[in-house]
Amino acid sequence: MSVPWVPQRGAGRPSADTGRPGGAVAPASTGRPGRGSRRSPAPDRGITLPPDVQWRRVHPITPLLEGWKGITAVLAFLLWQNVEYVMDAYSAIQDYQGHVTAQVVLTAGLGVLGVLVAVGLVLWLSWRMRSYAVDRDAVYLRTGILNRQLRTARLPRIQSVDIIHPLLGRIFGLGRLKVEVAGGGDSNVTIGFLRTRELETLRDRIMSLAAGTELHGEGVEPYTAERVDVNPASPPPLGEPGTAADPPSTPLGFEGAAAAPPLPAGCVQGREHDLYEVETRVLIGSMLRSGATITAAALMLSFLVLLTVWFATGVLGRAGVLPAIFSSVLPMLTIPLAFGGYVWNRFDKGWRFRAAATPAGIRTSFGLTAETSSTLPPGRVHGVQLEQGLLWRGPDWWRVEVSVAGRSAAEVKSSGVEDTGANVLLPVGRRDTALWALWLVAPDLGVADPDAFLAAALTGSDQDGVGDVHLDVGAPGRGFIRISPRGRMFSPLAWRREAIALTDTCVVLRLGRLRRRISVIPYERIQSLRLVQGPYARRRGLVALHLDMVDAEIGRSLSNLDLSDAAAIERVISERALRRRRQERLDRWLQRAAETP
Repeated sequence: MSVPWVPQRGAGRPSADTGRPGGAVAPASTGRPGRGSRRSPAPDRGITLPPDVQWRRVHPITPLLEGWKGITAVLAFLLWQNVEYVMDAYSAIQDYQGHVTAQVVLTAGLGVLGVLVAVGLVLWLSWRMRSYAVDRDAVYLRTGILNRQLRTARLPRIQSVDIIHPLLGRIFGLGRLKVEVAGGGDSNVTIGFLRTRELETLRDRIMSLAAGTELHGEGVEPYTAERVDVNPASPPPLGEPGTAADPPSTPLGFEGAAAAPPLPAGCVQGREHDLYEVETRVLIGSMLRSGATITAAALMLSFLVLLTVWFATGVLGRAGVLPAIFSSVLPMLTIPLAFGGYVWNRFDKGWRFRAAATPAGIRTSFGLTAETSSTLPPGRVHGVQLEQGLLWRGPDWWRVEVSVAGRSAAEVKSSGVEDTGANVLLPVGRRDTALWALWLVAPDLGVADPDAFLAAALTGSDQDGVGDVHLDVGAPGRGFIRISPRGRMFSPLAWRREAIALTDTCVVLRLGRLRRRISVIPYERIQSLRLVQGPYARRRGLVALHLDMVDAEIGRSLSNLDLSDAAAIERVISERALRRRRQERLDRWLQRAAETP
């Protein structure tokens, strides 16, 4: 949350005194205080800063690392706008070479020095006005020289805490801390740049305060991870360190953290259990089997073949043809470049991807150019999606993404906020690893046989996973509910696969034929739902179901349902969402953290 920050002002103008003890009445004030009079305090027009917090400054090089792109863009723009004057000056120097006086050199040097001093002064003021603080209520960041701002991230609303080391920051050993809260694309508080040791200490302190840990002194000990390898072939049983424990009799969340007994010292900074890691050969293989890679390669090959034909036929040698071809072909080259950029982003964000379980939540680390370490507390995931492309079916590879409030990919693109890729729980992996990633954030699917249910959800079609169609849609034996046969004409490829299942705990959508997808959405995360009918669907008795969620970037819609099935589904989802939302606490990881050795 960002609000303008104004420092507290002193006393304002005095107001008229209406009376004095003893019945004496003072004359009305003229607005100027007389000798011996006192100023009456005026209402505070600024925002009161949190009391008793220790403000700290970021690294002095922060403004330069954050503003080098803007400075370079401004200099390039000025140079482009005045290129004629620059060329004239260069020609004059060439013509009068050897006759340049010391006064000209001194003037030019003073001009350059003045610009550097002005830029340095602005950067220094920006650093002086930038500071951060952390207390038991929130994380604060105040910035700005003329337009000052105070950004606040309330601890109960923290969705994730990320440590990001950009490419330029890694050269200096510096990074940033990104605290994401529930909100839009600009709902984060980014602190930096700081040393890696300071970033890890600050992250652990924020997570400790959010978990209700009693801290003594000004901070906590720096983060030291003790890694314990775990076999990713099968999820560990409930109750083991680093896993989701059984629901406690009195569930404790962020709201109950303040009244809960303090956790053991160093608990949140303690053991880190390795879960899985993406192999480099698997990542490269997934890129080669990507449709975007094949499309980009095919387009580039087509351009090369076209150029070869033009050279062979001598078309390029004709007068006036080359500029026309260049102006028409150059814009078309942006298409394969766009596909190539998409493939590179997937490769960059999946490089050395590792996931670990900590008492503070699920921690992922990844990145080639910009290294990111993201910590996601359990209970902050609004939905999970597993997807498999057509070319990934041979090795049975899957990708797992989560939906977290405040980290919508669409809002990241529209607002220009840096996309760190932290919504990915597994960029690519085999089925057992993907199911384990799903189990980390959705340990209870609410079905009697999870293995058979997931098999029908991942690769099933037609009657796979469909139970007794005569049962109610919310009955345990009903299974998947397929779309109506009357909707085949609107979904000719995927009608055999598209279906929805209502378990005891979540809604499961089975989508896609060429690109298989399943979405697992807990009832309590559904904000609202809509039934939509178009003119053609109304004539055929069909309806589309849309689940409204916070910042959802996963599949959450299913069309061509039978009208009677959709009405029953809407009723069951509404009832179960209301019941589970009343029973839910935001998180249940406090007791698990306290029980961690």
